[in-house]
Amino acid sequence: MTLNVDAGGDGRQAPSPPTERVVAVMHLLAGDPARSFSLADISRRLGISRATGHAILATLAHHRWVVRHEPSASYSWGPAIGALARPTHDREFRSLLEGLSESVGAQVFLARREGAMLKVTDSVGDSLAAPRVTAGLRMPLVAPFGRDYVAWAGEQAIKAWLAGIGEPSTALRKRLTSVLAQVRERGYVIERLSREYVRVYLALRALAADGEPDEITARLAGAFADLTLVDYLPDELDGSAEHQIATISVPVRDSDGVVSMSITAAPFRGLSAKEIRQFGAAVRDVARRIEESR
Repeated sequence: MTLNVDAGGDGRQAPSPPTERVVAVMHLLAGDPARSFSLADISRRLGISRATGHAILATLAHHRWVVRHEPSASYSWGPAIGALARPTHDREFRSLLEGLSESVGAQVFLARREGAMLKVTDSVGDSLAAPRVTAGLRMPLVAPFGRDYVAWAGEQAIKAWLAGIGEPSTALRKRLTSVLAQVRERGYVIERLSREYVRVYLALRALAADGEPDEITARLAGAFADLTLVDYLPDELDGSAEHQIATISVPVRDSDGVVSMSITAAPFRGLSAKEIRQFGAAVRDVARRIEESR
């Protein structure tokens, strides 16, 4: 059924039809914030012309109320909407972050999704080995990074995430698909610590300062994914070997069940499989406590 946004709910003319169209677009995107909609899909669902839809979306994207994804020319819920509803910092969770940092002996930080970017909103603790992470730091949400945000987001969102780095090889697609399934099962993401990881991480931080992910960002992330082993599968954590771990991250869901934030501990040192599980459990516990307090 096509929604006619030119009429009021009782059949009378709406006080401001153009405003009603904007509201209808926002309601559509808010109904599935993890999904990206094409202009044709939005226009068809709302019963508006493509020209009208394009004008509305271009204006909303300018104000970051929606995000336009260049590779697919599609649109999704934007970061500026969340900023209207609450402050952009999350100092209210500082005591939880401090407790976690002290218990695991690592730097801990909280990040929030803003469209195709992740923004650190609070950080505690120090590390001599790890790059310093401070509030305000931005990172692109581009494969293979951001697995804690996309693992539960549904097939379409995962396809869009993979498409962000072009056409992954069969081996890489299989690896990332298996990794996402494992992330859903254990509840947290593991980043391996390597020289390549540190170099790519620092480069992506620098690129993120220039705005939304671009082709250079995608190619760099894709090359990293192709040349390294992403995360861990169950048989790779067997035995008593020490594993060099950069970070362990857990998703934080909002009241609608959407992953809008993540909490990360950054050991940047060797851990046994048992210690990795203990780290993951500790971070998961704090993530659940944040969810319960929201």
